[in-house]
Amino acid sequence: MEIKEFQSARDSTLSDFQKTYSSLKSEYSSAVMAAIQEPDPERQQELVSRVLSINSDLSNELRQILTDISKGSGSVPSKTMDELTADLIRYQKEYSDIEKGKNRLQTLKLIHSSNQEKLHDTTIMYNIYIGALVLLVFIVGFLVVRTNWRQAYDAVKSAIPTMQTTTT
Repeated sequence: MEIKEFQSARDSTLSDFQKTYSSLKSEYSSAVMAAIQEPDPERQQELVSRVLSINSDLSNELRQILTDISKGSGSVPSKTMDELTADLIRYQKEYSDIEKGKNRLQTLKLIHSSNQEKLHDTTIMYNIYIGALVLLVFIVGFLVVRTNWRQAYDAVKSAIPTMQTTTT
């Protein structure tokens, strides 16, 4: 297999993984929320089992992709590898906490709270970046308009003395 084919196959695998992973993360969050909100203890245990199952699926997907993309050398950024490894560790810890926890509902609430906190932090950073971008656009727009006004002013100012000498 040539290097380009290998990298193309790895990129395709990573792309497919991202889709599956995003879907599983969304399903995981929904299952955690459903388990937290379920008033019936029997149904809640079923939902907790579902959470554990999805968590296991997430961990397996992460293990598989880390194995696949770490084969060979090359184009996968180390930041991606670090993030995926951190996610794997987090999901394994959450699984262990849910499995061993005496109060599974409380553990799920902590997991949900942690996820909400990360989402909130990410939203704040997004808003800061958008605000900075808007500010930079405003500054650039202001400088462009000011430059055009200055050029127009200078053109008018240089034309006024010539107009005065031609009228006399």
